Amino acid sequence: MAGLDPAAISLAPDAEPFVLVPAIQEIIRTRFCMPGSVFLVEGVDALPVTETGRWQVIRLLLSDGELCIQALLDSALHRFVQTGEVAVGCYVRLQQFDLRWRGPAEDSDGSEDGRRLVYFVLRDLITVGWNETVTALHGGTRTALPQQDDRTSTKADKESVMPQISDSHNVEPNNAEPNHAEPPIADVEDTFETLKTISTADQKSHAPQQPRVRASRDKPMLPVAMAKDWHDPQTPLKLTVLRSIPHLPYAQNWSCNVLVIITSLSPVEPSHLPPHKQRKARIADPSTAKQVHLTVFLDPDEFTPRVGSAVLLTGVKNHRFDGGSLKKYASDGSHGLRWWFEDPFELAWCDVAGIKRWWADMEAAT
Repeated sequence: MAGLDPAAISLAPDAEPFVLVPAIQEIIRTRFCMPGSVFLVEGVDALPVTETGRWQVIRLLLSDGELCIQALLDSALHRFVQTGEVAVGCYVRLQQFDLRWRGPAEDSDGSEDGRRLVYFVLRDLITVGWNETVTALHGGTRTALPQQDDRTSTKADKESVMPQISDSHNVEPNNAEPNHAEPPIADVEDTFETLKTISTADQKSHAPQQPRVRASRDKPMLPVAMAKDWHDPQTPLKLTVLRSIPHLPYAQNWSCNVLVIITSLSPVEPSHLPPHKQRKARIADPSTAKQVHLTVFLDPDEFTPRVGSAVLLTGVKNHRFDGGSLKKYASDGSHGLRWWFEDPFELAWCDVAGIKRWWADMEAAT
């Protein structure tokens, strides 16, 4: 966005003054971006991967004042879009990222048959300020930033539902016509389920877009975070994706809820922890290729989901074992209340059909 008013910049608390430097053309030329580079967020898109919208991907449109480049957010950063800390009109400093390219490979003579798509996959970033002019043009007022720590970091709470994005705006240093090809980016990040379509368009033909976080109209906007506070089954629980298990605010005993596929289940076996018996399982979801280890100490004889079924697990706790695992302790029993739900199609907010369809596709591919 050309003609930005420097006087309209409001710095985030504790942020150092910065200058927006045109860098995208040089990034395209050298295929390198300096860590710590600052960009203006001109667009935020959140689009569902599955029909129910549970699995999503988030894309930012980043501007250097002259050109724009796309960026896909790691799932650990999604919560900062949801809370408004990363939004249209904010300035972000890129800390950890991958620069990736999509498009035709070079011919034997060194020429390229068609255009290439360049984009970031962002692992860690910091919100360093806001441009009030862009915020006003976007049609709203910015959300106040927290006063203690504005770092949008992967070390923060990562219990976020995964938002998704369509790749648009194939950024090139020239003013070429829009490219409407649909290049697949299924391996952009193992956090993201395969994208169905990638749209491309010319950034200059569009004003900054309002974030489009799609949610079912009949779902409450604020899910319940703790299983102990969950009294109405039709009220959605806040779900954690398996990829986030090793990165939760505490390395052990952080309570969370997950929707997973049971990939294996052991018989009941002896244990050194009360009640001195346990059952082990392996669980999976679309956020990671790893099958996570689950140990059940609470009524293990009664934990009998079918292998291949989708199961909602509530109030399970993370553990360092196996690089990130889950446990359900006997002490976490809630006076006979259910804590696991097999194929809970009756829960409208729970994407049971989506995760089962994903697992069926995985099984068919092996």
